Amino acid sequence: MTETREFNAATVEEAIRKASKTLGLPEEDLSYEVLDTGSAGFLGMGSRDARIAVETEIDRVPETKDFTEEVDQEPEAVQEKTDPEERDNGLVDPLSQQVQDETASPPATEKHPEATNELLDATRRFISTTVESMGFDARIDVYDAGEFVAVDVTTNEPGLFIGQKGETIDALQYLLNIAIYKDLPYAKRIAIDSEGYRQRRVEAVQGIAHRMARKAVRERRLVELPPMNTSERRIVHLFLKDNPQVTTTSQGTGDNRRVTVAPSR
Repeated sequence: MTETREFNAATVEEAIRKASKTLGLPEEDLSYEVLDTGSAGFLGMGSRDARIAVETEIDRVPETKDFTEEVDQEPEAVQEKTDPEERDNGLVDPLSQQVQDETASPPATEKHPEATNELLDATRRFISTTVESMGFDARIDVYDAGEFVAVDVTTNEPGLFIGQKGETIDALQYLLNIAIYKDLPYAKRIAIDSEGYRQRRVEAVQGIAHRMARKAVRERRLVELPPMNTSERRIVHLFLKDNPQVTTTSQGTGDNRRVTVAPSR
């Protein structure tokens, strides 16, 4: 008896490797059909993953973890146990920060340098020119938000501007920081947002962490979250850090690095 499962990744080759690892089968033994070769798009705009359909024997497919299971119990307490990269007081690389961490407040004594008019003007010019070149009709607001320089972009096509999994807005944010601080001394991170996407993503990651923590305690076993970037993993650690019944760690490498949640001994 067989079933067909879909796998997606940046390229067909990566999707095949992902299927091989998930199913525990050598790549040469996979029977698959390429559904979509994918597209890199421009600065992430219009990008899409490659997709393949793999036919497998049902009894050969290992059990997979349910990352979206909803349960009725109240959240259990969790304790933080992080790697140095997620435990850092600031996000690891302010120029490659992808998700604004809004779960932790800085110490009351911490001072953030005020953004100069030169920095704000340079940021506004760069983002306005770039967004226009991308074909968007947008309203752009740039201001000093204290911990970072905020860039709010409002357009009638927010989904297209944000991109699949935030790839467009993240790529643009990275380029903006690189371009601005090439000619100016570094002052603070510049963060781009659109239609509240950053906050919604924070809340989505926290929701996953919330459910997986309850599952780990209820079933008394280690559970894994989906692969996440550094900023998202940090959100998980911070969200669960004050609860003593669960510990969190990061495992894996590269794009497969993820947080695991385990019940405390």
